[in-house]
Amino acid sequence: MCGQMVRTEAKKCRYCGYWFDATAPAEDPAAVREREERERREQEQRDRERREQEQRDRERREQEQRDRERRDREDRERRDREDRERRDREDRERRDREQREWEEDRDRRERERREYMAGSDYPGAPLITVGSVLSEGLALGMKNFFSIFLAFILYALTAWIPYLNVGTTIAMASIPITLSKKTDSMISPTFIFDGKYRKYMGEFFNLLGLMFISLVPAFLFMIVPGIIIAIGWSLAIYLMIDKEISPSESMIQSTKATYGYKWTIFLVSFIISVASSAVIMVVMWLLGLVIPYKAMAIVSMIVMILYIAVVGVFNLGCSAVIYRELSKRID
Repeated sequence: MCGQMVRTEAKKCRYCGYWFDATAPAEDPAAVREREERERREQEQRDRERREQEQRDRERREQEQRDRERRDREDRERRDREDRERRDREDRERRDREQREWEEDRDRRERERREYMAGSDYPGAPLITVGSVLSEGLALGMKNFFSIFLAFILYALTAWIPYLNVGTTIAMASIPITLSKKTDSMISPTFIFDGKYRKYMGEFFNLLGLMFISLVPAFLFMIVPGIIIAIGWSLAIYLMIDKEISPSESMIQSTKATYGYKWTIFLVSFIISVASSAVIMVVMWLLGLVIPYKAMAIVSMIVMILYIAVVGVFNLGCSAVIYRELSKRID
């Protein structure tokens, strides 16, 4: 009846309900349609439930995926937070360690200063005297005479090279720092080419400008105030380079370091100037007696070069002694 393929031994068509056995009771077509309608509704119900179940499964998988992503995000945030806390903790520990080291170094310098003062011949003994500066300065300068002389020659040979000449000039100006720290060994003449001096180029010219601007009007007031201020700032360039402080701060600290010792520093410079002038005058007079007039010019030039070298080295040695002792007053 429905035209579907059935087996030979079939008794009833499963599609339309037709009975192949004539003796079987015929089924009411209305009942067949009702049954088919019921089966169709049941099939639709099963399909709907299957789709709803698939939808629930899909939503459940999506929710699980969102939960996994949320947990991964929370884990990343937790790790990032722990990393930040660890870095902050390390930074705090580093700052605390640097602060402790700085305080320990400050206390050590203060203790060394007190021990030095306590070891003097009598309480309140001066850090420097004219005799101690002249004797130690002469010994320190003569010990490094050839090294300093070679450094001057290297400086003169390279003074025409731009940028390099700034670093060598700063290095030559800071020779007393090197001498004050190497009392047991000689300095190297090639230290003037060290690149570390070029990083003070801005501070060096800034310091010279500040000192020039201040000293010019001071010398206009009958010269004496200018001399006092110049002596008070005589350690500024050494402190700026050695302690790595600003030009203005180095001038302040130099004034504090030289307080009470300006007269001693002035006497040292005055004695060196007078004594060296007297010696060169006597030497030139004696040479004039024994050397012919025609050769006197060449001999005089050689003597003057040696004179300038010896006096310059002597001055540097005395400056090194003054700086070594008075810098102990700087915290």
